[in-house]
Amino acid sequence: MTDKSVAQSPNRPVAPSVSSRIASARRGAIAWAVLLFALTSWPSPPRVALLSRIPQFDKLVHIGLYSVEALLLYGAIAWPGRAVFSVLRVLAVTGAMAVWGAADELHQHWIPGRSMDADDVAADVSGAALGALVASALSRPRGKG
Repeated sequence: MTDKSVAQSPNRPVAPSVSSRIASARRGAIAWAVLLFALTSWPSPPRVALLSRIPQFDKLVHIGLYSVEALLLYGAIAWPGRAVFSVLRVLAVTGAMAVWGAADELHQHWIPGRSMDADDVAADVSGAALGALVASALSRPRGKG
């Protein structure tokens, strides 16, 4: 059996190439960014009575949404010549998401029923850092076991 026939065997899945994984992560990051923009462009979104009674629940939502975006963005960035895990990559993703969060809060100033909130930016940055750190931990090379 040749190497070519093994790679094409229906019983052996072929791992996606690095470039296809990056392209997929980029599509996911863009789609999530569009969702974030759509959510924050929604004038006077409805409130869920039960959840709105939880103190600072909206900050948890910000953390969750920005964690997902940072996780996707971390995978969407190719750093040639660097290891998959990189502290600089975590900082770059967190910084980019901090700019996005601040710009998004500024954008909400013009949306009826919305307002700018520095605490929301802090939650966005916290979520971005969390997501980037989780992504970096997941990308670390595993020891051969």
